[in-house]
Amino acid sequence: MVINDHTRPTPTSTVLKKLDLKGKEVTTIVATGAHRSPYPEELSRLLGAMVPPYGGKAIVHNSRDSASLKSVGQTSRGTKLFFNPLLFAADGIVVVGSVEPHYFAGFTGGRKFLLPALAGLESIMANHSLALDKRSRILSLDGNPVHEDFMEALDIFGRNDDIFSIQLVLNSQRQVSFTSSGHIIQSFTVCVERAKDIYVTPVKTKADIVISVAQPPLDLDLYQSQKAIDNAKLALNDGGILILVSRCSDGIGDRGFYDVLASEGISKVLEGHRFGYHKAMKIAEVQEKARIFAVTDLPPQILSAISIRPYSNLQAAIEDALKLKGKGSKMLIVRDGGVTVPLPKSSP
Repeated sequence: MVINDHTRPTPTSTVLKKLDLKGKEVTTIVATGAHRSPYPEELSRLLGAMVPPYGGKAIVHNSRDSASLKSVGQTSRGTKLFFNPLLFAADGIVVVGSVEPHYFAGFTGGRKFLLPALAGLESIMANHSLALDKRSRILSLDGNPVHEDFMEALDIFGRNDDIFSIQLVLNSQRQVSFTSSGHIIQSFTVCVERAKDIYVTPVKTKADIVISVAQPPLDLDLYQSQKAIDNAKLALNDGGILILVSRCSDGIGDRGFYDVLASEGISKVLEGHRFGYHKAMKIAEVQEKARIFAVTDLPPQILSAISIRPYSNLQAAIEDALKLKGKGSKMLIVRDGGVTVPLPKSSP
């Protein structure tokens, strides 16, 4: 059994309770990718208790334990593949995931359960470096090198027929709106079409000020909240102001992207002076054309160091934005910025 980690909104525990697996020997793997391990309370929320409802062990994947991973070759793009060895010992694999728009992989879910979710850190970093390609963008699968690398990794893994996939599409209340199960690729493809209907929101024109709210669990840290920045940029005029609203109760999160921005600065990141993390480039691309304000619980100096103006309350951020852009500025609020795609009608 392979399940998403605590950074995804998938109602995993609800699905697990409905599976008839009692009496079977099942190992449940929390597919963390490069994320931290879930805290005990987060793991309990994922499983519905401290142990799965059907029994057996629950194991958290560790991408950094390279000695324990199994090598299976590499993709044509040079991504060396290292995967959790439990995948190869299992008679069958059940995957539970959810499909939402993703800012460089096109969509989450489906094929992502393997790479990056159960891969080694070296594999993840190599794949995510493909996010620098302009074709690696939200809602895009055809020609997207990140997605195509996922798909090739799945082919190299070679156990597609042993996988039973359960994919969900959630509505704005995080309730299950649609499900598809069966083949790992077919179930994902069907959910992609439904996800477009739910998550893509047409807007008449771009705005001068866009407020993007990162809802749980993407408000966990700045690393995850970046998705709300990248989605909202689609509806922001050049020279505009993007206001991120996110608690960031866990702080920065993975520091790779932050350290690059803080040490190199926006211009050097865009020049490719040193690439430390794909998210640094994505944030720098937004800052090249707009300003970013952020209403968070982070210490102000943390945000100032990467050229994001810090605020402790939204009203102050809005007032300052209006002073800069003018009282007649067009303003747009994206209530669930981490997954909503505000697409201007002129966009392809």
